[in-house]
Amino acid sequence: MHSIQALVNHSNLLSASKLVSTPTPINNMSTNDLSTSTLDDKALAGIRRSIAEFIQRCGLQYKNIALDEAWYSECTQEAINRGYPMEAILPYMAVGVAIMSNAYDHLPDRATKMWICLFTAVSTCIDDMMCRAEDLVHVYHFNQRFANCQPQGDPVLNALDGLLREVHHHYSAPVSNLIVTSSLNFMSSILLDNETQDMPISPQTPSYPEYSRLLSGLADAYGLCIFPCTLPLREYVQCMPDLTIVINHTNDILSYYKEEIECDSTNYLSLIAASKALTKQEALRELIEKTVQAYHNVLEFLRPRPEAYNAYVAFFDGYVKFHATLKRYKLEEVMLERCSS
Repeated sequence: MHSIQALVNHSNLLSASKLVSTPTPINNMSTNDLSTSTLDDKALAGIRRSIAEFIQRCGLQYKNIALDEAWYSECTQEAINRGYPMEAILPYMAVGVAIMSNAYDHLPDRATKMWICLFTAVSTCIDDMMCRAEDLVHVYHFNQRFANCQPQGDPVLNALDGLLREVHHHYSAPVSNLIVTSSLNFMSSILLDNETQDMPISPQTPSYPEYSRLLSGLADAYGLCIFPCTLPLREYVQCMPDLTIVINHTNDILSYYKEEIECDSTNYLSLIAASKALTKQEALRELIEKTVQAYHNVLEFLRPRPEAYNAYVAFFDGYVKFHATLKRYKLEEVMLERCSS
């Protein structure tokens, strides 16, 4: 059996993913050096200010959050016990733990929370690693093999396959069906990215970036996971369109400062700016308005439904904390801008 500490010490981080960002190793989670950038300082300050105001407009306050190391050890051991390929998956375990222990801590069932953690770690790993031709071959066959109950051609894909077959233990139909559908769409989005590399974004199709983001973001899956399985679907299903906006675009907004520092021009905001002939700052402001409105739409719809409302409030607070836990988002820098303005 693998030694957890040896795996932690020898794991290599891969590149950032579009689903959620690659984790920092657990022993470096507290590192928070202020970033440097060759970009215009005034522009960066404007981005920080916009993101800080977004957090404030959603009624939240930034808190410096540490990774839950007890959950990290337990989830890592569970992955080892399941026979997962830890050399591939371990670098992503911090992402799974961070989102589960913050955004889904309100769920009463411990096994469901473990499933969310492993699902996130494996999905994020796939999102990063399936960019090589030899790996993509297996992704092209994933949905077919899943439908036919055939082994996948890769151990990480086998892990996801198995997790999707477990979801009905945690959520009843049709919720479990929709979670699986969202996951299969996520796998298809990897192929879509491959098929559309270097494709110019046309101003005649301004909705295309949204379509692509909806497929890739797993927002339906993560949104449906918010609510305890005992809660009837009719209590919250009508807010799902707004909830997917909140989940996808909160991540886009909170990731944007980091991405601009890294000169990443393949993010959602860059695509939106190109498709609508906007500056990136204009696109950011527009996206913040859209996301804040969706956030409040969900709040107002769920307000007369206390159990669903409380689950959503707990989730969103934890979702921002999840981003704060992963120091690569540099939210402490962002919030310093708010304090100094």
